[in-house]
Amino acid sequence: MHKKDIQAIVDAALETANTIVGAREWNSVEDASAMHDVIFWDMIVKRLPDMTMADLLSILD
Repeated sequence: MHKKDIQAIVDAALETANTIVGAREWNSVEDASAMHDVIFWDMIVKRLPDMTMADLLSILD
């Protein structure tokens, strides 16, 4: 997979997580941040199942 394809997946995951988390009211900043992380990483795992976090970070650096 090319770097630009991976970057597009990461950008889409961030945008989706931002939209979902921003669309509702949260009890705390910590809850919102935790849900943002869950949504983001869930999307990454579904789109890039064979890639580790280290792989992802090294490609995008």
